[in-house]
Amino acid sequence: MASADLITSILKENLYEIFGSPSHEDRLQNLARLWNPDALFIDPFGVFKTHEEVSNAISGLQQEGWVFTELSEVQVTSPPGSEIGVARLRWGYGKASQEPELTGLDVISVKDGKVERLYTFLDSKSGN
Repeated sequence: MASADLITSILKENLYEIFGSPSHEDRLQNLARLWNPDALFIDPFGVFKTHEEVSNAISGLQQEGWVFTELSEVQVTSPPGSEIGVARLRWGYGKASQEPELTGLDVISVKDGKVERLYTFLDSKSGN
């Protein structure tokens, strides 16, 4: 079973080193390190089944000068004796040093120390 500290670290690394990375090659390396090969990414735009599909989906999100920020503490739940841990993190995405243009919530399940599933829920664009 993954510890709460490990799950927290995985979720934060996922936010910054995968979703925050402008480099397709870096994302693929970090996906291989942090995600199981058969992990799924599910968001309002689709279900992404391979590391390549996930990285390509992220490429479409990248905006120059925009960064991800944590808007909450990571919350982890891991039932006693379970090999699966689940965590959530609220985040913002927008221009550095400004209010986020987009906010959302990531929920991950971790098994064997790697991401099994990532569910992303989008909240709103500010001003709308």
